Amino acid sequence: MKKLAIIAFALLMQVTQAQEMKSDEKEKKKTSFVIMPIHNSVAGFSNVFLGSYELDEKKNLTFYSVFWNNPSFGGLTGSDLFLETGVGLGFKLDKWYINPTLGFGHGKFLSNSTETTVGEAFIPSVLVLYNSKRFELDSYLSLYKSFRKGNGDATRDLLLNWIVPGYKVNDHFSFGAFYESFSQIRTESGENEKHIYQWLGGYVKATLNNGVWFRFAAGPNLATDLGTSKEFYKIQAFIPIH
Repeated sequence: MKKLAIIAFALLMQVTQAQEMKSDEKEKKKTSFVIMPIHNSVAGFSNVFLGSYELDEKKNLTFYSVFWNNPSFGGLTGSDLFLETGVGLGFKLDKWYINPTLGFGHGKFLSNSTETTVGEAFIPSVLVLYNSKRFELDSYLSLYKSFRKGNGDATRDLLLNWIVPGYKVNDHFSFGAFYESFSQIRTESGENEKHIYQWLGGYVKATLNNGVWFRFAAGPNLATDLGTSKEFYKIQAFIPIH
């Protein structure tokens, strides 16, 4: 009798552990995390971290951070570099994915402070993706709205947007058009809107079986009034971590 009780207890423990493992695996499938390194001819190198948690089949909670490494976005010694953090809600609509987010900027890039200012800017944004058997679209709009003043009055607001429509030759290769602009839309001095850059070119993209992709874009810069080059390049990778 005692032996039967021990066997029954052992079987119960195995079933419980199996159920816990299945529950853990199911919970892990709801979460995802992506590293996206980016380098372009104006802002230089930055790392983007993207995370999500599935709420149901149509919605997911998202969060992100962007680590800008360009010294001109902070201190010349590499300190006080501009940092973005934010959260959002993603919606899956057939072949579309729409992700509005609310982010915050930290540093001294928009506040013109002489030292780190936490929450120096609000950063509302929206990401819109489309993906079908033959076509893909990556589009984004983000407002960098200065919130806290530094030691002077040289705060500013910026607008970043891009639209990247493309054709998928197969599961591993695609190409298309690339447009991206970055503008200064407000300053304390009341200056008119100025395009920091306005890129119009093309892209090629390679996608691997594990979900990793690489995209390289290049072409002419249509706005060089602020000293940016006549040509641009931008390369980025999308690296899921499961």
